[in-house]
Amino acid sequence: MAKSRRTDPVTSHQAAHEVEKSGRAASHRAMCLASVNMRPGQTAAEIAVHTGLERHAPSRRLPELRDQGLIANGQSRVCTATGRLSLVWLPVAGGIR
Repeated sequence: MAKSRRTDPVTSHQAAHEVEKSGRAASHRAMCLASVNMRPGQTAAEIAVHTGLERHAPSRRLPELRDQGLIANGQSRVCTATGRLSLVWLPVAGGIR
């Protein structure tokens, strides 16, 4: 589920509620999960390129999938999309839905 921190402004809480209510968060999670399962070892930015999602969407949805036990972080490496050191995302055995 999309999250906001207790200390975030009310607009962040409203945005988290709206993205869940509209189904966009669930759709983005499904796209990210499929991308990780098809191409293990991608960074969030590479997943954005692969899925066509806005650059920051995977960065928000991937930790939610990790919290559900569906994916995990791998080693860091230089991202081909950003040129920066980034964590990669890996499927978890039995986590494919």
